[in-house]
Amino acid sequence: MVRFQRAAQISTMRVLYIEDSASDADLARRTLARIAPEIELEVAVTLTAGLKQLAEPGFYDLLLVDLSLPDGSGLEALASVREQRLSTAVVILTGSGDEDSAIAALKASADDYLIKRDDYLERLPRTLRNAVGRFRCSVDRNQPLLRVLYIEHNISDIDLMRRHLASHTPHVHLTAMTSTQDALALLPTDPVEQIAAFDVLLVDYRMPGMDGLEFIKRLRNDRKLDIPIVLITGQGSEMVTARALHLGVDDYLSKHEGYLYEIVAILEKVQHQAELTRERISLKRTSLRLSHLLAASPTILYNLHFVGETLQSIWVSENIERLLGYTQEEALAPDWWYSHVYPDDREAVLARQSILFTDGQLTHDYRFFHRDGRVVWILDELRLVRSVDGRPLEIVGAWLDISEQKRDELIRGAHQSALDLIVTNQPLAVILNDIAQRLETINPDMLVSILLLDKHTGRLKHNVAPSLPDDYNAVVEEMKIGDGNGSCGTSVWYGEPVIVSDIDQHPYWQPYLELTRKANLHACWSVPFKDEAGRVLGTFSIYYHTPREPVPADLALINEFVSITALAVQKVYATETLKQAAAVFESAREGIVIVDLEPRILAVNRAYTEITGYSEAQVLGKNPKVIRSGRHDEAFYKAMWSSLIQVGYWRGEIWNRRKNGEIYPQWLAINTVRNDRNEPCNYVGVFTDITQVKESEERLMRIAHYDPLTGLPNRLLVQSRLHHAIERAQRHNYRLATLYLDLDRFKNVNDSLGHPIGDELLIMLASRLKKRLREEDTLARLGGDEFLLVLENIRDPSEPTTVAKTLINLLTTPFTLPSGHEIFINASIGISVFPDDASSVTELIQHADMAMYLAKQEGRNTYRYHTEALSIAANERLVLETRLRYALTAGEFVLHYQPLIHAGSGRVVGVEALVRWQPPDKAMVPPGKFIPIAEETGLIVPLGEWVLRTACAQGRAWMDAGLPPLVMAVNLSVRQFQSANLIELVQRVLAETQFPATCLELELTESMFMEHAEQSIDTLRTLKALGVRLAIDDFGTGYSSLTYLKRFPIDKLKIDQSFVHGLADDPNDREIAATIIAMARSLKLTVLAEGVESEEQLDFLRQHGCDYYQGFLFHRPVPALEFEAWIREKSMFE
Repeated sequence: MVRFQRAAQISTMRVLYIEDSASDADLARRTLARIAPEIELEVAVTLTAGLKQLAEPGFYDLLLVDLSLPDGSGLEALASVREQRLSTAVVILTGSGDEDSAIAALKASADDYLIKRDDYLERLPRTLRNAVGRFRCSVDRNQPLLRVLYIEHNISDIDLMRRHLASHTPHVHLTAMTSTQDALALLPTDPVEQIAAFDVLLVDYRMPGMDGLEFIKRLRNDRKLDIPIVLITGQGSEMVTARALHLGVDDYLSKHEGYLYEIVAILEKVQHQAELTRERISLKRTSLRLSHLLAASPTILYNLHFVGETLQSIWVSENIERLLGYTQEEALAPDWWYSHVYPDDREAVLARQSILFTDGQLTHDYRFFHRDGRVVWILDELRLVRSVDGRPLEIVGAWLDISEQKRDELIRGAHQSALDLIVTNQPLAVILNDIAQRLETINPDMLVSILLLDKHTGRLKHNVAPSLPDDYNAVVEEMKIGDGNGSCGTSVWYGEPVIVSDIDQHPYWQPYLELTRKANLHACWSVPFKDEAGRVLGTFSIYYHTPREPVPADLALINEFVSITALAVQKVYATETLKQAAAVFESAREGIVIVDLEPRILAVNRAYTEITGYSEAQVLGKNPKVIRSGRHDEAFYKAMWSSLIQVGYWRGEIWNRRKNGEIYPQWLAINTVRNDRNEPCNYVGVFTDITQVKESEERLMRIAHYDPLTGLPNRLLVQSRLHHAIERAQRHNYRLATLYLDLDRFKNVNDSLGHPIGDELLIMLASRLKKRLREEDTLARLGGDEFLLVLENIRDPSEPTTVAKTLINLLTTPFTLPSGHEIFINASIGISVFPDDASSVTELIQHADMAMYLAKQEGRNTYRYHTEALSIAANERLVLETRLRYALTAGEFVLHYQPLIHAGSGRVVGVEALVRWQPPDKAMVPPGKFIPIAEETGLIVPLGEWVLRTACAQGRAWMDAGLPPLVMAVNLSVRQFQSANLIELVQRVLAETQFPATCLELELTESMFMEHAEQSIDTLRTLKALGVRLAIDDFGTGYSSLTYLKRFPIDKLKIDQSFVHGLADDPNDREIAATIIAMARSLKLTVLAEGVESEEQLDFLRQHGCDYYQGFLFHRPVPALEFEAWIREKSMFE
């Protein structure tokens, strides 16, 4: 039916008709014009003419040829067409009606034949169309011709066979041999080497030497050849036929009359049968091979048939059991496929089925459950087969397990997704959650938890765990890392994977069993992820709902995602670091500039523009020297670049220029930046404007080296200058001198007029002195009212004397201060000379200081040079100070007591406690030597406390011994009086000794309380409230204010012995003494004169109303026991 449809589609057919009968040809032309005008008929009257027309350019769909022609046979024309492989169908016409001739024509490969009888012309169009259709549908037209090996000893039979085949079946190529032995030589020796040189063997039975049967036997039995064999015999018998068939011949033929017409059909039949046999064997082998290939193939084939509106599985390949674990029977069960599609994928899979019915094919992938419970990825390719009328008949499909490819694809997707999220600046939690979910998509059994290590606290922070319960995550949050702290804490602690396949049985998880059981977690594999330096960043953990041991594929998959996680965390951390660095870069108060190796400026921060005044656009691409100040020479910059090249950095102070031209100091640090190949690629400069620092340093330098009041160099600076001056003097062999200047009685100015006035005086004094000195001389203020002058390059030994006199003379002119006060002041000067008196800074100053004290001792307002005797005295003083410190703890001090006498009655009313220093085995040290030292060193405070306590204790002891109460007079030092705990000390001593306060008299000097008069009044009143008596010692030697004096709660004035000594012959002393007594009377105070040594002195005092006296005239100071014995013996008290 298909052939006819294709023939009917021919529109115009060109036919060449070879016919020697002009009437037959004309009749055929007219008939076709009438009933089949689409067939164009061209006529050739001879074979020769027809073959010539066929050879000319052009195309004929069909050759219609008469079998019998004047110059040949129609079969010759057929043979010519076939030999030339023309695309032309051939129909043979015969007028004889010989069926054998027609059959021979068909066997000779004609497409049809037609007998000239009856209505053959009416049938001619259909015959022509069918022949063309058959020719075009034929698949064998281009196959090789039939090759025949004819083994025949009779030459005439061979010639007859050759001529017959050439005439009737030219497609048969005949090769003839007259010997079976020669024929064997042409044929393969075994089936492996069998190459078909011949399609059929035609063998005569009666062959000389080796007959046809023996020949066949050797081919079939010995060589195992299956080439088709036809046995031909002239006198065949049933026995020969049976033997031939038994040996495996495919057919036999006897040489009867007309056998040549049968030979071609037999040859083609046996050849066709052999081909069918070989094809069946080949098909069987191919089927077996395909079965083996399919069994080993990773692809599962299946077939579904439509039964009504439903699909029924009718076949699935056997390899499904090997690949998915299911048997064929299981796989063919209803709903088996759908029930094993992963639940999350079912809806999408069904939705895609519609594509199959619209497009006829569908390729998609989805997850599928393996028989062992694993989830695998299936690539499913389906094809829809429809009927001719378009009805769906069946579906053929193929499954391929693409788990590995899908895993790689999803891993690549995870990589890319992580990078995309990083690039778009997504939060780290979003990135890690995406990673976790993608792994759970690949393997739904895995429950992913990613924890980050807080390097500051050493704890794990839950970043993401999309499939774990919130209450579980809350407990794991802030887990402390350490050995045995679950899989996660332990893996981070050691930096190695920790695989726990059964949580319930593992010691790491025992403290958390209640939590894990509640969350249905029974396995945990934890793998730490690290940065490129190997530092642990966190842990990537996999949980399972059932106990599970990992297989290599699991670990490989997890490691892939661990790498992605490490990359993501590092990238985010790096991005955050870069952001911080950028923020620091922009917000830094230091100027930052980045340059390349040219060097050209690549970037600057805001501080750079603020400090230099240049905008970013004005400096980018420029050389950094755009801000050079010009203060440094090329050698400076050459050294800078040399340091950068050799050691990679340079740091130092540098002067640069702002855009406005201002030159300013910078502290600049330049570092070389290197690339991955350790090659320099950039330089980074960080600088600070140190203008204020330099100004502060200058201020600090001035504060550190100059006196803030006078502006003169201070002690530190003058010592430094003196040190350098000594070095210069040594090099140039000249002298220098130090003059130590101390103002005389400057303390009186401060005490009387106040410190501000004193400061004004010091300022004017410094200015006056400085104006009279040389530029190379140094005048310094050491502190208080002490100054030091350094005179360099002294050529004349009298120069220090001249300068000292000049300075003293300068002070003879009074100072008129800005406050309006006019003040006279003098100075004492000490001089030491280098190298005569000393060779060091310290010694020169010390010796000048000693000489200054000598000048004071010898009358003040003068100068003195240092002498060896002064050094000796100073050394003695130092030794004395050292001994004094020891004496206080060694108990070397004692008290002597001098009686206080009532002037009128002559009775003893009290005693004055006087401290004495009695070293063991040495002479007693006079008070005048050690008291000043004690005052200067502060030892007077503990010594004074000892004196007070010892005196009160002695007074109490005398009272307890039966002596009447005596007033115990005790001297207070300045330091004691100014001490904050004086009142508390007096109270404590009186309480400890049980000595009556009314019997204690504290002696103070005028200067003690005049400096801070108001504060002193409060102290004196508090002492007075305790019941203690108060006396002013050495009255008249200092400065007193009668206003304050009348306010002081004192009981007694003591006339200094310096006035008492001159009462006999000095009118001034007599006047002063009389005045003091008179003033005391008016203030209702008692008076005591000290140092009375003669009757004349005592008579004057009595005459003027002095109340009490003490002195050697009556008794010298003696130890307590001696005093007690003396007073008992004399019994002079009432």
